[in-house]
Amino acid sequence: MPELKHSKYFLHELPDGQRFKGFGKMPAMTVFTDSGILEGSNYFSVMVMGPDAVRHPGHGPHVHDVPELLALLGTDMDKPRDLCAKVEMCMGEEMESHIVTESTIIWIPPRFVHAPFRVLEVTRPFVLVQCQYAPKFTEKGLKQLVREELRDKMIFIDADGTE
Repeated sequence: MPELKHSKYFLHELPDGQRFKGFGKMPAMTVFTDSGILEGSNYFSVMVMGPDAVRHPGHGPHVHDVPELLALLGTDMDKPRDLCAKVEMCMGEEMESHIVTESTIIWIPPRFVHAPFRVLEVTRPFVLVQCQYAPKFTEKGLKQLVREELRDKMIFIDADGTE
């Protein structure tokens, strides 16, 4: 089939070289984009979270310099509001725990401490969409906010938007 003029705006697979580095290595990662993949794009990613996600201790507390939006979406078309999962998202330096069990959007202002983000239970895979209002992914991990024995188990990322 011939390449159409605007095909570059339809991402259904990571570009060559992206599937095996950074976020592309994550089995749950379906597709992501940023300004390096699509010129002018902000960072967006889509993951399908299944039962394997429960085994991981989670993504540790962190901040971004820009706003972030997370969407957790259930996949049961008979009950689309039911996440069919149980996810914990902690908010603020006090790590106020929020348990999410239905399709939800989480808005995170710039420089607002959030996470740990932990998948506690999955009865049916759900979709996690991450949108950052920056051309490249940025994040500053805050290991000091979790107990020492968890620091090497959780995911902590330091990314300044240059990768």
